[in-house]
Amino acid sequence: MQITCLECFSQKRNQMSNRGDRISSLPDDLLCQILSNLPTKNVVSTSILSTRWRNLWLSNPLFDIDIDDFDDFNDFVSFASGFLDFHKDSCLHKFKIFGKRKDVSMCTIMWWLHNAVKRKIRHLDVECYLEQTIDMVPLSLYLSETLVSLRVKCLVLVCFEFVSLPNLKVMHLEEIIYSDGDDDDDDTLENFISSCPVLEDLTVVRIVDETDVKVLRVRSQSLNSLKIVVDCTKEWCIGANGDWKVFIDAPRLAYLSLTDTYSVSFEISNLGSSAEVDIDVSFKVNKIWDLDDSFDRSNVCILLTGLASVRDMTIRETTLKIMCHYLKHEPMPQFHNMTRLQVDFYISDLEMLPGILESCPNLKLLVVDLQKVRGRVENEEISLSSSSVPKCLQSSLEDVAIIRPNYGNGAEMKLSKYFLENSLVLKRFTLDMDCDNEEQENIIFEQFETVQRRSSACEASLVVRDMMYPLSELML
Repeated sequence: MQITCLECFSQKRNQMSNRGDRISSLPDDLLCQILSNLPTKNVVSTSILSTRWRNLWLSNPLFDIDIDDFDDFNDFVSFASGFLDFHKDSCLHKFKIFGKRKDVSMCTIMWWLHNAVKRKIRHLDVECYLEQTIDMVPLSLYLSETLVSLRVKCLVLVCFEFVSLPNLKVMHLEEIIYSDGDDDDDDTLENFISSCPVLEDLTVVRIVDETDVKVLRVRSQSLNSLKIVVDCTKEWCIGANGDWKVFIDAPRLAYLSLTDTYSVSFEISNLGSSAEVDIDVSFKVNKIWDLDDSFDRSNVCILLTGLASVRDMTIRETTLKIMCHYLKHEPMPQFHNMTRLQVDFYISDLEMLPGILESCPNLKLLVVDLQKVRGRVENEEISLSSSSVPKCLQSSLEDVAIIRPNYGNGAEMKLSKYFLENSLVLKRFTLDMDCDNEEQENIIFEQFETVQRRSSACEASLVVRDMMYPLSELML
């Protein structure tokens, strides 16, 4: 029997309708669990699906709102108040407010936060902006027994004698104003962190401003991940004074990321041997290309000593430039636990690479990312001596990757030759390059296939424009 297009459409519509009925027949608690994965704006839109869904969104214990979605702030206040009044006798799972509009009454929002804490909130996320009127975090927040994650931006954090956040595991503080009522506000953040006995994940994003702490101390017996970022891009950072310092004592730390061009010193204690670190600091050095003997090398020594136990480290180009200057005058500490190292090198510093590798006797994996300096022509006539080969090349280094995002004048091939001809136990070598044209590709292919491999087990590959070419195929 022949079925018309209209009948086929009718069948499809009935099938979809039946599916909708099956979803609507689910119990309220399961539907609310599904809705809890959506922003409140989308949750509210489900109210038009049917009478079954009309008021279901009010039972969702999650408030996730972008203030900018409302044309008028009063409309937002009316909507939010109605939602929160409905939940006045129940618990809220998550409370999130964000938006950039300037006609915001932060006093109203802080009152909502206070009520959210009273309703045993577990996840709190408030993102304000400095253009808005900044307000103080409500006092009830400092004594929340249920809060598990806290993310706040551009609010005032004051120092109280008694702070207790017994269940807080994740904390993200961005562009916070710290105040303890006198000229020294450094204790405010330290006390706040110390009052979180189960804190596992901490992110602190700072701006160079007189309202931020000058000495950042992070002491925690439970912390697993720490990320510190100093944002010097804001216009009010220009000309800011003061020597900032960072002290970290977190023996269970497994991940540490420092992105800080403003602090002059970093003292790290009790870092575990399994830690992974990503370092991008400059010790407040403005002109890294003009370093001389007047530079205080002791701060570099303090940082390296604190990191000596790590197993996995990434060093960004600015930090590495300063480390290379340090290495010309002082020996590097030994990183006996280090098995993976990624270094972002300027070409002019490559001759210091063997000295750095000498401090990593058990290194297994190395990534060298060659950096291009904007507005500066670097000499690529580098010399890497084979007379004294670092211990790791003789006994442990198994995997090397060299990344060059632009076609160069030979430094990458000299580096490739150094590793392939001197590494005794190398298993895998990769040279990853970008070439502008086929002529450049042919030059690289010809140079690469002539390099001899000291390790017979080594599989060498060339990656050009995201295409991999094993050396064994190039030599056919």
